[in-house]
Amino acid sequence: MSARGPSQRPKKIGSLRVFVLEVDRRPTLAFEALDLAEAQDICRDADLRTDLIALTSNGAPVCSPNSALVPRLAAKEEIAAFQHAVGQAPASDMPTMAFLIKIDGVVVVTVGPE
Repeated sequence: MSARGPSQRPKKIGSLRVFVLEVDRRPTLAFEALDLAEAQDICRDADLRTDLIALTSNGAPVCSPNSALVPRLAAKEEIAAFQHAVGQAPASDMPTMAFLIKIDGVVVVTVGPE
């Protein structure tokens, strides 16, 4: 996934919060941001929308050009799923985003915080 902003900010241990991107009110993607303003900026990124439009879940598009992309603070179980995904991802300086839905064509080795 592409995203701008988070990779360019200074790293502050403990200052990032987990947010969830809801696509048309469906919790879809978990990611970290400093605050709600930064999360909103990430969700307005045209490249992110383009990437989401190109993906499908159970044969249906994840996002349409007119979908509402709204960030909110993640719930406890969404934070746990995100942290688990980060732990499974290869080390990288790029921001990590974790899907909370099944994405067609993507093989998932582990799901959930277990």
